[in-house]
Amino acid sequence: DCKTRMDYWLYNLTNLESMETTLPFQNEQPIFNKIGNSAELAHLSPDELQKYNISIDTYRTTLSVLRNERTIGFKKGEEKGMKMGVKQGRAEGRAEEKLANAKSLKENGVAVTVIAKSLGLSIEDINNL
Repeated sequence: DCKTRMDYWLYNLTNLESMETTLPFQNEQPIFNKIGNSAELAHLSPDELQKYNISIDTYRTTLSVLRNERTIGFKKGEEKGMKMGVKQGRAEGRAEEKLANAKSLKENGVAVTVIAKSLGLSIEDINNL
């Protein structure tokens, strides 16, 4: 006979203590899923409630540890990436500097073989400058 939200609420509140399984109207009113879960907890024996609470605590602790480990993993990955980026940037900078020096020496008439030997570049790289 329930037609309004108020009717649903009043029916469930009036009959909550006598209900042994799920609350009626859970499909029509999703809020009653949460209330039904709470009602089920109220029917647990003290031993069952203690086991349930231990299970919830274990779940929450595990979830917290996983989140923390993920955060630590992201930080470590970020640090490693930064170090690799700096290392790669330095290597690229050294290579560019070698080429700039080779170009300058080549423009000043230094022999290509001398430049290659001095800077550790190939003769082909120097000729392409």
